[in-house]
Amino acid sequence: MDRKKVSRANHYFLKKLETMPIDEVRKLQFEKTKETLERAYSKSEFYREIFDRAKVKPEDFKKLEDIARFPFIDKQGLVRDQEANPPFGRRVCGPPSKIHRVNVTSGTSGMGQEVHCHDEKAIWAANASTASHFAAIGLNKGDVSAVLYPLGTMTGGMLSYEGLRIFGATPLPLAVFNTNQRIDMMRRFNVHHILTTPAHLARITNICMERGLDPRKGFPRLKGITLSTEPFSVSWALQMEEIWGTVIHDIYGSTQLNLNYAITCKYGVVPDGHFGYYHLADYFALVEVLDKETDKPVKYGDWGEPVVTTFSREAMPLIRFRSNDRVRLLPPILCGCGRESAAWEVGTVSRYDDMIKIKATNVWPQTVDEAVFSFGEIEEYNGRVFIAENGLEVAKVSVEFKKMALDDKTKATILKRLGDKIKEVTQVTMRVEEVPHGTLPRFEYKARRWTDERVEGLERVKYVEK
Repeated sequence: MDRKKVSRANHYFLKKLETMPIDEVRKLQFEKTKETLERAYSKSEFYREIFDRAKVKPEDFKKLEDIARFPFIDKQGLVRDQEANPPFGRRVCGPPSKIHRVNVTSGTSGMGQEVHCHDEKAIWAANASTASHFAAIGLNKGDVSAVLYPLGTMTGGMLSYEGLRIFGATPLPLAVFNTNQRIDMMRRFNVHHILTTPAHLARITNICMERGLDPRKGFPRLKGITLSTEPFSVSWALQMEEIWGTVIHDIYGSTQLNLNYAITCKYGVVPDGHFGYYHLADYFALVEVLDKETDKPVKYGDWGEPVVTTFSREAMPLIRFRSNDRVRLLPPILCGCGRESAAWEVGTVSRYDDMIKIKATNVWPQTVDEAVFSFGEIEEYNGRVFIAENGLEVAKVSVEFKKMALDDKTKATILKRLGDKIKEVTQVTMRVEEVPHGTLPRFEYKARRWTDERVEGLERVKYVEK
């Protein structure tokens, strides 16, 4: 895929901020964080209570590193406060007349969902952070972008739609259609750009192939595909770039940040055949990357948890919110695009709560994803961990092959090689089996391929005396 064909007309949406030297960013972060601490303590009963309990006050924040003196907050604490003080809890720092948007975190019911409300300043920052990505990847005003995320109370779809709009592109919201209809609509409008998830891009790609549609020919104006929400492998990203004839990009955001805080630029996720890096919007938030066990800042190259302090959210700030995400911190760099912000490794962001301990070994679903999808013949898979009736702990991987001419011997060879590869990368032996095509669920938003059935399985174990 020839990257030179990708438009380079736009590079920045917030050029003064995006190209700010790191020492100036740090100064800005200190000033904005101090303002946030003062506002939260004076106007929010929630923060005043937890600060007093920790015996810390805003005046104790004298340098940026002093943020470590302030207490953490987490999802459970926010949900408890909002359940006791519905609907927004006690974090609100302004009157209802200043609240112009409400977002709710993803979930299947009201239980465990956080509610976040936003003032106009926060809405502008959210939209601008998203628009900066579209400028960075080379979209132009008037370009048509297919938005395949759901549009609702969740943040992702809304930020994508509004970010495109204020950038000057034309958002095409297609989540209400089924996958075949989405493909037809994208062809009808000859889209320049697609916003979706890795799982759904894989689904769209497979359906195009089944229909005999070559994406390169079917979408001749395509300038880029932007992914989010899930990790993926280098080999898969390169394969998608080859099939679609365009650059694969990625963004990282969250309802808590109310930003697309990390973006790829015109070089995409695999600029040199390896994972590249996210550019961080450190001018909109202070995000520490801390060791999950020690709560100390990690070194460059290490993995850690982003801990979020916002200063673009005046109505409902977050101070030291534990995201439970898992990122790899990279050193500040001067990219060819001109941004020299701190960076994270792109393509590898996952959740700490996604980790499964199998046979006393930590297994990351992403690691198994990479092993499975390194075999181009495989279309989809599911994994499950359970307790057999004899009490044996079992991890099983069920795979579907693509619709192609593969004989039984070839399939058996692939399954054997896959089992060996999974054992190599996870140190856990897993049973690998084929299931008929169309058996496994497909994903249009976040992929959830693994189930843990061990708690229920323990009740079914048959104990036989000998």
